[in-house]
Amino acid sequence: MLSLRGCGRWVAASLGKQRLPLARFSGDSVAPRTPHFDVVVIGGGHAGTEAAAAAARCGSRTLLLTHRVDTIGQMSCNPSFGGIGKGHLMREVDALDGLCSRICDQSGVHYKVLNRRKGPAVWGLRAQIDRKLYKQNMQKEILNTPLLTVQEGAVEDLILTEPEPKHPGKCRVSGVVLVDGSTVYAESVILTTGTFLRGMIIIGLEMHPAGRLGDQPSVGLAQTLEKLGFVVGRLKTGTPPRIAKDTINFSILNKHTPDDPSRPFSFVNETVWIKPEDQLPCYLTYTNPRVDEIILENLHLNSHVKETTRGPRYCPSIESKVLRFPNRVHQVWLEPEGMDSDLIYPQGLSVTLPAELQERMITCIKGLEKAKMIHPGYGVQYDYLDPRQITPSLETHLVQRLFFAGQINGTTGYEEAAAQSSCRV
Repeated sequence: MLSLRGCGRWVAASLGKQRLPLARFSGDSVAPRTPHFDVVVIGGGHAGTEAAAAAARCGSRTLLLTHRVDTIGQMSCNPSFGGIGKGHLMREVDALDGLCSRICDQSGVHYKVLNRRKGPAVWGLRAQIDRKLYKQNMQKEILNTPLLTVQEGAVEDLILTEPEPKHPGKCRVSGVVLVDGSTVYAESVILTTGTFLRGMIIIGLEMHPAGRLGDQPSVGLAQTLEKLGFVVGRLKTGTPPRIAKDTINFSILNKHTPDDPSRPFSFVNETVWIKPEDQLPCYLTYTNPRVDEIILENLHLNSHVKETTRGPRYCPSIESKVLRFPNRVHQVWLEPEGMDSDLIYPQGLSVTLPAELQERMITCIKGLEKAKMIHPGYGVQYDYLDPRQITPSLETHLVQRLFFAGQINGTTGYEEAAAQSSCRV
């Protein structure tokens, strides 16, 4: 068995046409006390939770490896699920007995069907979600799933077997190596790393390594994939600042109420957990020429915008919208983050300007003249793997039994990540 890094006896390894300069020989047998699973899932985000739960439901002894158990199911960006082009994915996940639709029906604070002016084929079921409640409900589900073990740990490397005669030049994954040097063996490994592969957070001209605010990136695993010959690219995304709810003048804004009755995501539910009259409203405001001025005058202070790195489709920053569509106003939806949360998420205002400029920009917007910014928006740059390197089953062409799902494939949105894992595990 081979590993690209670590302790042990070093030998040269040749995987077909590809030459790995160094590899580790770790023997042909597994030590008696070394953990062994049918499936190891790396990452506890929306792709990882669905992949781990699906594997366990199918009868596989499954291990979910995550940096921190308390971040399983965390909504790293917007506090919502569904919408136009996304809501139908939630229904498909539910039809395959996936988790996120049922969890949303237990955790939403505002349910609405979008695009109702058109026919049912293009309706988009959407829900604002209570971040804390969704995470609690998802963790409860994951931690009580039979055959599913959850372990904290960061994966540093992959363990590979030498090529089999019937697959010359194609190695097979047989486990993972953690940063503490421990090993876990498995028949299959699923990478659902999100934005963690060599992740970098950016605010203005400041950059620091992180897969998400407060979490360390995965560097060793990214290097392993590169050494194996995978084509690695770079993507960027971003998130808006968070605003104190009690500093917003909602009385002058356009109020949007939830649907009555509220339609659930899951086929097994006839209704959602909360009555329409108890749900929270959303509010609509708009940018203006002053917002455009602040952005355009300070592009030199915004390394995220100056970078040539592309972002996934359907996730544009306010800087990108101002540059592509000058002299237009843009919608900003003020969305609650939870029933007992004091924060408002300004959807449509993803920005990576320096914090002081973000605050100045916010106070130029109607209803936000006295708004207080609690957390600045920031950008994230991360590695992704060219999805042409995987089969329709999400198994990689280069390494047998190694699968990719979610943002590692260049997806955008919780729904697409969840759907990939549910449909293909």
